[in-house]
Amino acid sequence: MSADLIAELGYLCLGSRFRRLGERLQAGVAELASLEGIAIQPAQFPVLAALADGPLTVGTLARRLDLSQPGVTRAVGKLVNDGLVEPAGDTGDQRHRAFRLSNRGRELLEHARRRVFPLVEETVARLCARPDDDLLGHLAHLDKALAEVPFEKRLRARRDRAAGS
Repeated sequence: MSADLIAELGYLCLGSRFRRLGERLQAGVAELASLEGIAIQPAQFPVLAALADGPLTVGTLARRLDLSQPGVTRAVGKLVNDGLVEPAGDTGDQRHRAFRLSNRGRELLEHARRRVFPLVEETVARLCARPDDDLLGHLAHLDKALAEVPFEKRLRARRDRAAGS
């Protein structure tokens, strides 16, 4: 029996395996964002990116991101409290209330697009660059690679190289 029961159980634990990979990836993005002075959770980036095109209601955001409405409501509420998102007018009906990026939210998103997103994109692409069509084999490769060198270290190294060039 291996030390990694989730991997050993294969497709039975595929959801847990994806969750574990997601947690590892998000931990790396969180650290890189922190190094760049960005104090939001990685899961909030898609909300900011969606609002970059203009005001949206929570329901529209939920559909656009394919996330639950309560989850999007919490994310928007946190972003409003942080001053990154603001109401876009008042319809009088909370169910149809739209939100937009604040000036601070636009600045943060632009900073992330310049300094965080490219490093994450490149690092994930390199992690996934494997010609293997075997999903479990690919997951094993990703698990092993992230266990050997955590995602945050990979991102930090790319950031350091980018800063040096």
